[in-house]
Amino acid sequence: QGVPVHPDRSQPEKTLIDQVRKYINERDKSSGIFSKFQPELCHRLDRNTGGLVIIAKNQESLDIMLEKLEKREVKKYYLCVVKGKMEKPQAMLKAWLWKDAAKSRVYIYDQWKTGSLEILTGYKEIEYNPEKDISLLEVELITGRTHQIRAHLAYAGHPIIGDGKYGKNKLNNLFGIKQQALWAYKIRFSFSKGNTPLDYLNNMEFVAYPDAIKKFGFH
Repeated sequence: QGVPVHPDRSQPEKTLIDQVRKYINERDKSSGIFSKFQPELCHRLDRNTGGLVIIAKNQESLDIMLEKLEKREVKKYYLCVVKGKMEKPQAMLKAWLWKDAAKSRVYIYDQWKTGSLEILTGYKEIEYNPEKDISLLEVELITGRTHQIRAHLAYAGHPIIGDGKYGKNKLNNLFGIKQQALWAYKIRFSFSKGNTPLDYLNNMEFVAYPDAIKKFGFH
């Protein structure tokens, strides 16, 4: 969290993919292995979102994983802490997202408008803290648009704690949080039948539970 996954205007180097490439190259060099392929990101995370990222170490794996992601055969789940109690314990939120690239910001609408894309965000309430009036949610990202989870939940009236762009600064200051309480904590592979070197991943699940959640009083 806080480290961009790939170079951008504000940080052209020492990103996550830079660190991975350096590690792989040094490891392979010491083993006498030479590969022209440089590890590549299969998907991205916002700079201030923590958690799991899939990185391919060869072209075949990259091609397969990109296809699986496009077909939604890779399920990505997030944990987040939001303001208030959700109206339903579990639901699928649907809206339209329009991106303003110049402002690096997105806007959410109930109906389609020119240039907007449909978004689907599933959530399940895990725990509610009545004393602090905050909820811990598991979110499944169905469509992966820019800032989708942050903007969609804020539009629904439940901004993520610590989110300086779509949240509320007064609320963030109350909790003393400088980074958004959002983590990509689980990836599940649900591949359709095929014959690829990555088929062994089918039905496997990888989980990294963030310790930072304990700061909010959740169990």
